[in-house]
Amino acid sequence: MVEYRSSQVSPSLKKYLPVAVPMLMILVGEAFLFVGDLSSSIIVHLFNILLCVAVPLLLREDILIWQSFSLVSMLRVMNLGMPKFATLTIYWMPLVYGPVILVAFLLLRDESLGWKDYLLKARKFFEVRVTASGWKLWYLPLALVLSLVMANIEFKVLSLSMSDLRMVPDLEPGSLIALWVVMVFFVGLGEELVFRYVLQARLEGVLGAIGAIVLSSIVFAAMHSGYESAIYIVYVFLVGALLGSLYHKTRSLALVAFVHGTLNFFLFSFLPFGYLVLF
Repeated sequence: MVEYRSSQVSPSLKKYLPVAVPMLMILVGEAFLFVGDLSSSIIVHLFNILLCVAVPLLLREDILIWQSFSLVSMLRVMNLGMPKFATLTIYWMPLVYGPVILVAFLLLRDESLGWKDYLLKARKFFEVRVTASGWKLWYLPLALVLSLVMANIEFKVLSLSMSDLRMVPDLEPGSLIALWVVMVFFVGLGEELVFRYVLQARLEGVLGAIGAIVLSSIVFAAMHSGYESAIYIVYVFLVGALLGSLYHKTRSLALVAFVHGTLNFFLFSFLPFGYLVLF
């Protein structure tokens, strides 16, 4: 049996292998999805998860970046493999994003802290402060304006290939509250946790801030290949770059999750019904 040792791998290969290999696997998997081959897409992403677990163990190297990419493939497998038990997408989305959020938390958790410590940290996370940490009061209007403008652009782009973007049957309070909760606390939080808080932050150590923003935005855009629209993928890359820059500047997961979730909320509720249309 061949024994793999970290000294047998060149420094440059050790540096870029955790980025290049899973990145390639994700792009191949999303290419299959783009052409409508769902089964092949799932197989490639499952194989990528296996690689992200096995390779760092065999090479005895840092597993952090591999873990980040495995979360991306896990999100895709959950998305494609989850049976749609309800006619409304918003009712099964929590079961797709919930496990991903849980796994991300387990990967990031500090084992020296108890659940009460995490509740305290969560409370402080949303406190209004003027310092670098916490939620600044001006984040709210910024997030709402950004979300509405980007939602209008995205609505125009998606309308080129999709005739109906409604995720709720009406604009009644119950429907709107359910959609907003799902989009902010599951979709927005889940995707920003994976692509910005975990992937982008860990890539910075290898690629620097700009490289990390660009690469995480490419992965983020590729993960929207299911819409089968090249124009939309380009637009999502730009959104990802904006969110990545915003996160790099503020280091606020709450801000980017709120922007992301509220963007989706406007996109799939008011805009398809003809409200809040800016242009």
